[in-house]
Amino acid sequence: MKVKRMVGGLSAGVIVVLAMTSMTVFAETAKLRVSIEGGAFNSKFKFFDASEGCPGYNDIPGAKAYLGSVFASDKGADKDLAVGKPVQVFLFRPKETFSISAAGGEKEIRRRSLQVVLKGDATLRYTGFDDKVPTWEATGEIEVEPAAACENAEDPETNEDALSDEPEA
Repeated sequence: MKVKRMVGGLSAGVIVVLAMTSMTVFAETAKLRVSIEGGAFNSKFKFFDASEGCPGYNDIPGAKAYLGSVFASDKGADKDLAVGKPVQVFLFRPKETFSISAAGGEKEIRRRSLQVVLKGDATLRYTGFDDKVPTWEATGEIEVEPAAACENAEDPETNEDALSDEPEA
């Protein structure tokens, strides 16, 4: 009798896992092709989920907001990302690790990153740098803005009362 219950419970568990996996597989994704003009030796594009606000930029596999990375090159690499969700793209160059830490860590990473929302397949090509901030060309079905946009979404002062210059009666 105990064996039948255990097998029944195990079967239900397998069904739940399969259902969750199929929902993940069927989530709509699009390809983002990222590249950097002239290449970038030993550098990677790292991707972070910004759908819940500014990510923590923890790139350890399994970290909540970390979506993975691809090597940076002139010919480019593809990354499948969820459609309609904000993702931050950061060009990690190992030689700049110290300068990022010295300049404020997460805020400096955010300053050097982009926030993108895919509507379909798109390309993002870094064409140069201005004050260590990448300049880019975006084509395809993509919305691009500075990664600091996530800070505005988290700002509790952004409401009608805070925006009014008139004192309350």
